[in-house]
Amino acid sequence: MNEITDTIEASLEEIGDLARGYRKDGHGRILRCLHCAQAFDTELLHAVTEGMGTAERAAREHVERVHGGPLEALLAFGKERTGLSDIQETLLRSFHAGADDRETALRLGGKSESTVRNHRFQLRRREGEARIFVALMALVAARESPQSKPFAYPLDLPADGAIYVTEPEAESIEAHYLDFSKAPAMPKFPKRQKEKLVLLKRIAERFELDRTYTETEVNRILMPIHADYVMIRRYLIDFRFLEREADGSAYRRRNP
Repeated sequence: MNEITDTIEASLEEIGDLARGYRKDGHGRILRCLHCAQAFDTELLHAVTEGMGTAERAAREHVERVHGGPLEALLAFGKERTGLSDIQETLLRSFHAGADDRETALRLGGKSESTVRNHRFQLRRREGEARIFVALMALVAARESPQSKPFAYPLDLPADGAIYVTEPEAESIEAHYLDFSKAPAMPKFPKRQKEKLVLLKRIAERFELDRTYTETEVNRILMPIHADYVMIRRYLIDFRFLEREADGSAYRRRNP
């Protein structure tokens, strides 16, 4: 497969991960929840309903039990992230529950069935547009020059997974705020979101991939960087450069 085909397939795989609520990590051995980073090792059995089961089953049950299922977990991102209206959210919940047009019309407060059918058509049209848009962006990403590519950082949704910063701009931000040869390496933490993300991405590279850290080890790495290392740790987690177990027992750098 060529570069463009690989990029498109990677984009479509991300959509599949969002629909499931978890993704493969650690070279495919680990299944990790997209909404809380809970991990399931595919080489181990896990506690599931009525006994023990595979990582796949445990991951599915976790998303249902803890996050209300993939649909509710995605809707929980809110209108700013999904772009959905209240009516569209109601429609999606109704369709997902298997309700027919009559039942859905009642859920909308007594709308007509023809109104429901029209809304369904509009949602299908939007789905088609979204698929084409994802493919178009994948084609563009596969052919962008290093100077024009987005400076990527991890977030939950691929559509929100990048800000546009050229390499020279990123280097300028790092040179202004960050110098690992000094202590503290970053005396001042910027207020602008773009600058924060550039610096957090660079700081995250101080952590090894495929290694688990304790909170003490994370703090030890961050202390020489900024006086408020707890704030930096929180930002690394909030922007998902680092993943943390729900009980705070383990931290991992997220694969870029």
